[in-house]
Amino acid sequence: MSRKILCLINSAPYSRSYFEQLQPHLKAQGYEVVFALDSHLSDVIYAGDKAIPGGWYFTDFMKNWLAAGRQPALPATHTWSSLFSDFDRFLTMDIRPPLARDCPVSYSEIPGLLQLFFAQIFAEEKPCAVIYEQVSNAFAIGAWNETLKAGVPFCSLCPSRIAGRVEISLTGAFKDYETVGALYRSGDPAAISREAYDIAANYIRTIDQQTPDYMKPQSLGGMIGELSITRKYMRGEKFRHVMNSWRYRTRHREDCALAFQHGDPIKLSIAFLKRAMKRRVRARFVAKYYQTQLPQEDFFLYPLHFHPEASTSVLAADFIDELSVIKAIAFRLPTSVKLYVKEHPSAVALQPRNFYQQLDEMPNVRLLAAGMRAKELARRSKGVICLTSTLGFEGAVLNKPVITFGDVLYGYYPNVRMIQDYSDLDSALRWALDYQPVPSEDLLRATAAYVEFGAPGSFDFKASLGDPAALGSVALAVARGIQRYSAPRQVA
Repeated sequence: MSRKILCLINSAPYSRSYFEQLQPHLKAQGYEVVFALDSHLSDVIYAGDKAIPGGWYFTDFMKNWLAAGRQPALPATHTWSSLFSDFDRFLTMDIRPPLARDCPVSYSEIPGLLQLFFAQIFAEEKPCAVIYEQVSNAFAIGAWNETLKAGVPFCSLCPSRIAGRVEISLTGAFKDYETVGALYRSGDPAAISREAYDIAANYIRTIDQQTPDYMKPQSLGGMIGELSITRKYMRGEKFRHVMNSWRYRTRHREDCALAFQHGDPIKLSIAFLKRAMKRRVRARFVAKYYQTQLPQEDFFLYPLHFHPEASTSVLAADFIDELSVIKAIAFRLPTSVKLYVKEHPSAVALQPRNFYQQLDEMPNVRLLAAGMRAKELARRSKGVICLTSTLGFEGAVLNKPVITFGDVLYGYYPNVRMIQDYSDLDSALRWALDYQPVPSEDLLRATAAYVEFGAPGSFDFKASLGDPAALGSVALAVARGIQRYSAPRQVA
């Protein structure tokens, strides 16, 4: 069996730096590392314009394909689905899709080109696994599709909902509720360790004091106190990023023209700045809609999500229009029950004004400020309804009925109803309204199964840099995950 791991790198901040620093820790576990990159942008931004030796660059692949007369021929079996998350990002961020109309490559050709690109990598490198964060864009989907054909794991990294731990999915984060649910339902006493039970019991006991690593102030972007444009953008780090971006657009014009996910990074930075400025202006307008004094009444709690991100545009793609989701819920409720919609701490005022106005006009919807205590609200509620929110997980642990939309990791919990379309919503609401608390031992086992699914450590592209303990724990967890994935094949 090959001992080679393919790491994916794109334009995400510090993605290249992280995986390069992870490389020696993976080597310590006995694995060779190769890299696939979407473009040369990360070379310029994070590596002094130096390419990774032996790295596979998708923009270079496209250049060679064009030079060869557009050969080999593209597969003709693709749909547009793999590009959905990228276009969700373009539309949400008000970014013009980077491939210009006069570009020799069109978006309709990108899925086929990605298939050829990763097929060549797998044929020559024969990786035993792919490592990335959760599958969140077309580049990652192209690699994920190839792992399915090759029968190797797509190891996606994600901070756990329990602080001090990481999730290492072997499926790219798709249908992980089946994997963890199998642990939860297993009749094998050894399926879940005593340590996992102890961690789960402590988490349940202290849930009001628990905060996931990615929800802590130093990790959240766009907190209420960070709407200041000067604090966010007038920093040396931002200046260096802009200068490097200018260097990329001037020295790597051909690469920039083919970079289908980001294109010209200067235009991207301008789009981000415009969004921040509009948000800053909008925040004062939106504040008048937030309610902080709540009457004694029955309600379900709906937490808004941050957009765009993998948890919505990939795992809950049919429900990214949250205004439509909220309408579908609100007008199915009894007239005696309200729907409390809570703003996301890192997405304050990011929605258009009309979004907040329409919420305010709905007779049974109350919009809550981001700073209100979410767990206290969940405890007071009749239940939590969400897409893939952490608050849904916390609501389940608090023994509240939880209704989720999409592909949700904690969907295996005995008090969670995971629905795939609106036809299931009426029955789910009836179940939630008549909910009877599940036995505490069932919640303990469900939470322990989630603990068992993860591993101790931390994952953050920026915060983990220069932290051997954080990098080493991820490398160890990845190695163990690959071994688990391969074990059944070895037995057979």
